[in-house]
Amino acid sequence: MTASPIARTAGLVLALTVAASSLAGCGDRQPSAAASAPAASRDLPPDGTLTGESIFDLDLPLVDHAGRTLKLADLGGHVMVAAMVYTSCTTICIMITEEMKQIERQLAGVDRDVRYVLFSLDPGRDTPAAMQQFAKAHELDTSRWTLYAASEEGVRDLAAVLGVKYREEENGEIAHSAMIFVIDGRGVVRHRQVGVRQDPAPLVAAVQKAR
Repeated sequence: MTASPIARTAGLVLALTVAASSLAGCGDRQPSAAASAPAASRDLPPDGTLTGESIFDLDLPLVDHAGRTLKLADLGGHVMVAAMVYTSCTTICIMITEEMKQIERQLAGVDRDVRYVLFSLDPGRDTPAAMQQFAKAHELDTSRWTLYAASEEGVRDLAAVLGVKYREEENGEIAHSAMIFVIDGRGVVRHRQVGVRQDPAPLVAAVQKAR
């Protein structure tokens, strides 16, 4: 079977982002230096991602926190602020989620059409019930926030396309890149923030430009 264009370029995306992203251990008591590194937020070229393709080109089945099944392409039509996390993480994933909530607050009253999306890095444990509990524990408005899980292969494909690096540690934790994305309604990544504790202004501006 011939690989899709976006799958063929996944290695390029990962290679281009490796210098900018480092793995943060979710079990660490303190975030790694990479997690709180100086500004690494950047707009991507007007013609799209580093590959110039839509993430919706991935034929990726998903299950959301309510147990509904859909395809990645079904998320089209809305600007998304998105990240890859997992619900049993106790440090960096919480920080990523809180930064996204800060973005949500800054955009309140400006654009109610933005969607906030968390893609699981841990499909084995992130059942709909686990994702629902995470949403409840972190007071996420599920009319605007959605958590999604895919198969292990699907996680690998999406992570490669987005440039998110991850690995499972011996203790069951998942070390992964701390990244937040602005994705337009066509599935094209318009902005990428690497690390947390960043100035939110560039990401907020990117959301407004992507509308």
